[in-house]
Amino acid sequence: MNFTTFEEKIIEAINDCTGGVKHCGSHSITHLTKAWRLRSEDIEMAMFRGITAEEEAASCLFFSLKNNGYKNANRLLFKEHTYKLGVVPFLNSISNFLSTTFGNEASPFENYNLEHVKQSGRKALALGIKLRGRELQAWPQPPLHFFVGDQGTGETYDFKQDFTESTQGQNYRDALEHIKAIASQRSSILYASPEGPPSVEGNIDNYLLNQKRKVLVLLSVVLLSDPWVKEYGLSGFVQQALDAYLLLLKRIEKESVSAMPA
Repeated sequence: MNFTTFEEKIIEAINDCTGGVKHCGSHSITHLTKAWRLRSEDIEMAMFRGITAEEEAASCLFFSLKNNGYKNANRLLFKEHTYKLGVVPFLNSISNFLSTTFGNEASPFENYNLEHVKQSGRKALALGIKLRGRELQAWPQPPLHFFVGDQGTGETYDFKQDFTESTQGQNYRDALEHIKAIASQRSSILYASPEGPPSVEGNIDNYLLNQKRKVLVLLSVVLLSDPWVKEYGLSGFVQQALDAYLLLLKRIEKESVSAMPA
């Protein structure tokens, strides 16, 4: 599996971390590369490694949140498939929210980009937000520590309610269907049925490339937060996102999808 220069730097930065952050992050890449090699001779195992790569990248993020002392991060269960597979659709809902908030015509911001930097002696990612109509970028430092305030009251805007929308409506249904689909997929490629042993045919290149995209998004979130905590402390934005994610998990668990095959 090929990685761009930018992606290779993400992998190097994760390997620069320690403990569970490093080992789960680097192992997610190992699963991807092995899946790519297996795709022509053992499609079922290649797909299984693709799923596991996503889960390992989620565990990398969980370790980062827990190690840095985010409130209730200890409630993230590393062995529960539901907890790990719900992260990507949740991040998609946040991305959609931010695109709506910062990307509309009334916003002073136009788009964003990521850049590799050094922070507290570690490799990290920085977030650049382009100002609309100008050749200038805003660089929040740290990247996920920004806040939005009400000009009239001076109060800091709380994103928690916006994030909580991920537990409702279409965002919730997307997360639930994502988890159920992968649970079903895992079962179908690992276990025999009355009709016979598992068998998958066809080209899975696009599937594995999509899994690579998911993994790199998760690792990027780690690099936008973990290296910055030492100097700047915990991010309120990240804490609000974690609070909302735990609410999402609580609702999903009521649907009994946490009882997935190991």
